Amino acid sequence: MSGGFMWGKFAVYSTIIIGVGYTAMKLATPTEQQFYDALAPDLKRKVDEIRAQREGSTAVRDKLATAGAQDQVVWAEQLGSTKPPGGGRRV
Repeated sequence: MSGGFMWGKFAVYSTIIIGVGYTAMKLATPTEQQFYDALAPDLKRKVDEIRAQREGSTAVRDKLATAGAQDQVVWAEQLGSTKPPGGGRRV
């Protein structure tokens, strides 16, 4: 097969390149805890606030899931929402 493409060599080199890239990514990317520890104190406070908001939204998500399982309609007043309709956006 003169002049043909060497598929075996191509597959081996491609696998090596992808493996090296994946290994470099795994070694260079910090874990979530390492990233949090490296943040400035003001950014840590913001992250903590966002996490607290997410915890509050899980209660709403649970209410919606149970209502959906029972095939019920859920209104915003039932969820305890304090936002005005439309999220306070002006049109």
